[in-house]
Amino acid sequence: MKKSRILIIFVLVIGLATAAFAGGGKEPSPEAAGKPFAGQKITCLYFSATYAEAAKEYAAEFTEKTGCEVEIVDFPYITLYEKMGLALSTGDSTYDVVTPACQWDGEFEPFMEDLGPYIERDNFDTSDFMEGLWQQSGKWAGKIMGFPFSNTPQTLAYRTDLIDEFPEDWDEFFGVCEEIHDPPSLYAIAIPGVKEQLSGLWMMVQWSLGGAWADEDWNLKIDSPETREALEITKRWFEYADPAAPAWGLPESDAAFLNGNAGIAFSWPTLTIAPNGDNPEKSKVVDKWAIAPIPYAKNGVTVLSSWDIGIPKAAKNKDAAWEWIKFYTSAEKQLKNYVDYSILPSRESVWEMPEVKNSKLYPHKKASEQGAIIWWRIPAGTMAETTIRDAVANYVTGQWNLERAVQFMEAGLAKVLEEYPPAPGVKNTGR
Repeated sequence: MKKSRILIIFVLVIGLATAAFAGGGKEPSPEAAGKPFAGQKITCLYFSATYAEAAKEYAAEFTEKTGCEVEIVDFPYITLYEKMGLALSTGDSTYDVVTPACQWDGEFEPFMEDLGPYIERDNFDTSDFMEGLWQQSGKWAGKIMGFPFSNTPQTLAYRTDLIDEFPEDWDEFFGVCEEIHDPPSLYAIAIPGVKEQLSGLWMMVQWSLGGAWADEDWNLKIDSPETREALEITKRWFEYADPAAPAWGLPESDAAFLNGNAGIAFSWPTLTIAPNGDNPEKSKVVDKWAIAPIPYAKNGVTVLSSWDIGIPKAAKNKDAAWEWIKFYTSAEKQLKNYVDYSILPSRESVWEMPEVKNSKLYPHKKASEQGAIIWWRIPAGTMAETTIRDAVANYVTGQWNLERAVQFMEAGLAKVLEEYPPAPGVKNTGR
């Protein structure tokens, strides 16, 4: 009897060992280990800039946490618009995540997943996202098509060794230009004169003066004193700029400032000046620069550059894509984006963190609070911006007089609204 019990126990032990050897002793499955997306892959489409660089850095961490592989695909601005538009409009399932510029929202929204159900399902707290920004970048016609992950109002960089306090209005601004302008060693202004940037600079002046392209019901208001004054101010800038400036882009303008050849830079300071301004190997103005909002004029409204992140309706791995969105837009990652890549946060809490609040880029918060908006976000918005761009460029270079430029704007905007009218009920939330 004793021997029988021993034999039974021996058989049971051998059986358990065999089962373990056969697979019962394997490591827990990825799902059991907290990696519910193991074996999946998402492809994310980004603008070829700091946003994509940050995403590439974070991809391995996301894979470690979730088991999902991440591929980041990026293209330059113009190419990105074409690639994203084609993929979305044709139902191409290549991309699980896309990042539209906010001015494309109205055009791309029909092809984007509504994130509302995901937010509700996960009880995801959205209260930290800046509501005014979110209305301009990621929300469209009552739908949440994405989350804003950047918040860059147009600002200026200036030399603190030349300018004690940045001027508050345009009259004071030109007075400062007179004081510091000493060509050819020092020009008061570094400015990107190519049309793609100059039109945006003109917009911030027109809007800050209280001007608008149209009212909220799309009735045109472009033929106005504010439009004319903004054109005159923009043209006057070039009196204090390098003669080569009309042919410059952002790289040339930023280089002039960093090389110490300009006192004020009309720029997006987060792109080049902030990352390099205090690096002695790349800058001759180390510890001699700061950021300021544009001269206030009537309301201080400036141009917004923001990107939002969402999921195409045709995406294959929507749950994994949603997990990436939460990960990439988290407060933790937004702080790292700011510190390592000068990407300005879309979360209120991140703006108030010491690393942000005590930094040189914090004046962007004031510019954002004064008002940062984008032009029309309807499908006709890109064509409308082209009309504005052509009129401004031809006026400041002396090809057209003031009235011809304004008439061209009026006729061009009327045409695009007629050919591509906004959907019923859609209001103009820009200018």
